[in-house]
Amino acid sequence: MRKRYLLPFIAVLILLLGIVSCQSKLIYFPRPYEQGYTQRWQQVTQGKVLSFQTSQGKQQAYLLGSQNQKSPERLWLVCGGNGTLAGDWTTWMRHDAPKEDAYLLIDYPGYGDNQGSPTPQRIRENIAQALPLAAKELSWSNDELSTRTRFFGHSLGCAAALQGSADHGIHRGVLLSPFTSAMDMAKEVTGMSIGFLVVHRFDNKQRISEIAGYDDSKIEIFHGQADPIIPFTMSQQLQAIAPQKITLDLITNGGHNNLTELASAKIVAAMRAVR
Repeated sequence: MRKRYLLPFIAVLILLLGIVSCQSKLIYFPRPYEQGYTQRWQQVTQGKVLSFQTSQGKQQAYLLGSQNQKSPERLWLVCGGNGTLAGDWTTWMRHDAPKEDAYLLIDYPGYGDNQGSPTPQRIRENIAQALPLAAKELSWSNDELSTRTRFFGHSLGCAAALQGSADHGIHRGVLLSPFTSAMDMAKEVTGMSIGFLVVHRFDNKQRISEIAGYDDSKIEIFHGQADPIIPFTMSQQLQAIAPQKITLDLITNGGHNNLTELASAKIVAAMRAVR
């Protein structure tokens, strides 16, 4: 009898240990830039590469200046999904997003030319270093950094942007395809309540609750109704936290990675609405 129950227990234990040890590989999909990418990026965009050191070693973020005036009206903290590099957002931000604004494109540790490996705290550290450097380049004070900066995130990048925004007093922004929490996503993927095993604890519900507590807060959310990765019901749950301050636009036939193709004009209008 003992053996009958012991073997299944051991099997479940091994499975759970595997889930814990492999989480990073299931969450993050880092990839490098091609050789010489940074130099080409600067030449084409006339942008600024911000270099800094964190606990993970050498890191870089990318600052796109405003295209139609010297001093930008707003700075956008831009964080991409788990398989996205900062540079992947360059074209859309330059050609579609408001041209009077500047954009700080964040790479996570281990992504692009950055050293180390990502965790929620390490991503937070990158943002904490990059934002003041961007403010310095723009000749902004700390007060201006918080009042004139907005957040923009996609998928995992929503969690990253919300963390950085909560830390730096940024209360307005746009989110594409956010999840409620990493713990909820674990249940969505596995069908089991294993949130207690999640090491990389992103909690968008908590961050949005914090941000929505400020009088000037405003969040615009977009989510595809055909998203095969993050169900749109998670965005509905996030909007329900503060419906008077959070707007949700569900995109018919929208998937996970094509919202900027299907709803570009709407997203740009939302960016202007939170300015």
